[in-house]
Amino acid sequence: MTFYVIRRILIGILLLLFMSAAFFALTRLTPGPPFTAGENPRAHRDLIVRRLHNLGLDQPWYAQYPAYLNALVHGSLGDSYISDQPVSKLLMERVPNSVLLLGVSLIVSLLIAIPLGVFAATHQYSKTDMTTSVVSYVGISMPSFVLGIFLLLAGAVWLRHLTGGAFYFPLFGMHTNASTTDLGDLVWHMVLPVISLSILSIAGFSRFMRASMLEVLHQDYVRTAKAKGLAARTVNYKHALRNAILPIVTLVALQTPQFVSGAIITEGIFSWPGMGLLAFQAAVDRDYPVILGVVMLVAALTVLFNLLADIAYAIVDPRIRY
Repeated sequence: MTFYVIRRILIGILLLLFMSAAFFALTRLTPGPPFTAGENPRAHRDLIVRRLHNLGLDQPWYAQYPAYLNALVHGSLGDSYISDQPVSKLLMERVPNSVLLLGVSLIVSLLIAIPLGVFAATHQYSKTDMTTSVVSYVGISMPSFVLGIFLLLAGAVWLRHLTGGAFYFPLFGMHTNASTTDLGDLVWHMVLPVISLSILSIAGFSRFMRASMLEVLHQDYVRTAKAKGLAARTVNYKHALRNAILPIVTLVALQTPQFVSGAIITEGIFSWPGMGLLAFQAAVDRDYPVILGVVMLVAALTVLFNLLADIAYAIVDPRIRY
């Protein structure tokens, strides 16, 4: 097991190096420089050219990459072109907000999706099973930006109109104002973005859980447990669920990094001051170091959670050995 983990870590490092080169090339090959005069008549072309030269952006991408890789190996993600602040500092300010939103959304999704999938599998072809199937397909098919805008209209606009302004959800942000740090105010602002992220995840998790549970319920050891007279609850949740949940472990491990990239739209819609909103603004401003910092963080999380999923497999199912 130890040799397996070491080997996977080394492979992950090589994979991150390859992705850093690919992402660096893509940002540099996009048309247009990051600094232009635009509509500002006071922006002098000479100053723009000088700044591009000072940053080394007037060279081909393959000539710029060694300096970026050297800084990356030493733990530096560079400085933002817009704010002139270290990218690592910007990420440290935004990552906790994203972790809070995405962590709560993931927990809510699993707490609802796993029991829902198990119930649908143990009541196959019932009205509840058919209803959850239809709702899940709708949830999987719905784009995140459509769901987010609909929740804003329903929870913040229509609800406020129906109640005469007495009850509604906030439109944006983490708090009502900068001086407010009340937990209740934070939870109130999290309701709509958490619902938006959770609905999409619940739809996928519940379908995978149902399919995995149905496969396990037809195994010989489950039929043997039923033949011995064990209660249906014991058979379903003690014997079948432990093996059926293995695909969910992999799905959660892969979904966690995707939450970060998928939250770009959700955080943008609800103006949640997290990493997704930072990446969206950096893309608009062509702030290459910030874009690369966010992308490399998502790549590192993907490699890390894949490794954790493989280790969790051996913990959940003792039959698995590496």
